[in-house]
Amino acid sequence: MNRPWQYLAAAAVAAVPLSFSAAVPVAARTAGPAQARVFTGSDLLWSVSATGPGNAWAVGDYFVGTAIVHSKPLIEHWNGTKWRLVASPKITGTSSSYLLSVAALSAKNAWAVGARGGKALIEHWNGFAWHLVNGAAIRGKNVQTEFGGVAAVSAKSVWAVGSVYTSRGLRPLIEHWNGAKWRVVASPDPGGLAASDYLRAVAASRAGVWAVGTSAPGNIYQTLVLALVHGTWRRVGSADPSGLGNWLGSVSAAGGRVLAAGYGGYDNPAAAHALILHRTPIAFRPDATPNLGATAQDELFGVAATSAGGWAVGRSSAQTLILREQSGQWSQVPSPSWPSPATSLLEGVTTWRGAAWAVGQHCMAIGPISVCYSLILRWKNGSWVQVPSPNR
Repeated sequence: MNRPWQYLAAAAVAAVPLSFSAAVPVAARTAGPAQARVFTGSDLLWSVSATGPGNAWAVGDYFVGTAIVHSKPLIEHWNGTKWRLVASPKITGTSSSYLLSVAALSAKNAWAVGARGGKALIEHWNGFAWHLVNGAAIRGKNVQTEFGGVAAVSAKSVWAVGSVYTSRGLRPLIEHWNGAKWRVVASPDPGGLAASDYLRAVAASRAGVWAVGTSAPGNIYQTLVLALVHGTWRRVGSADPSGLGNWLGSVSAAGGRVLAAGYGGYDNPAAAHALILHRTPIAFRPDATPNLGATAQDELFGVAATSAGGWAVGRSSAQTLILREQSGQWSQVPSPSWPSPATSLLEGVTTWRGAAWAVGQHCMAIGPISVCYSLILRWKNGSWVQVPSPNR
């Protein structure tokens, strides 16, 4: 099983989340024949979570290798002054491993999830170090698993969502931590194996728990939203405004206020446009978002809800895209970007009492290859500014 890679090119970022599709790292894909050097510059951040002014985590992966390039987990921590690299547990073997989501409860409790060698990966921070934690056993011949999202309700209630891949197709995977162990929880599979249903993100608040992803009956991608209702996961209604396919990759909850983000035009990335859904008593309905142009390729990969608004991040025309909701209206907010042939995009965003962080990657051409560096932005004094990020 390979990762849901968002393919990057030297001159443009074609960010199309293809779950369990072939993953070819930038350095290897653009360099031609096998190189003699070791590529250590491709660092990617996918998710960020903060609990206070001196505690935030960002996770992703970085690439190493020569003829065969593979990824390893990347973890960075904000201590109130600067971001620093933090060691991830050693994972043996040459298979790729990566982290796609992080959820922090406190300075002494955080969870991160992803995949390693075709199996779901779970890591836990206990205040001193990150440790590997076994998930529930998923049985079956040639079964492969991956977690795309994690959300923590409390120290004794953590949710992780993702996918199970078999030779017949994809189905959703949901697991729950009860303070002692992880166990599988039954999930709706609305389209069946032939529809390739998968979950990409999960959010939790005192009002409930929600998970989002995609279902593709008839090979047409549709939004998929699940809600935990009286201890059982159920599908809830969600809009599909684009006839060219719709994809959800992020969800966030602030009390009972829930936002989900992704993009329409999944089946034609050249026509992609930002998609934000908000929870209503009946279903998840679309919000009006800025139209940045027919060829802008507007895609959202991260969202953070607040009690009165929210943030959504992604990319537009191969550069960072940040939208902000105020008084019920979404508008674009300026963010650091780099002119062509450099590219940049944002994968995750988080808020804490008015403060906000956004993470992703910034890529540039260096000779015959394209190298990516972790990108971290901070909302400070009414504007987004780049903050130095350590790289491998």
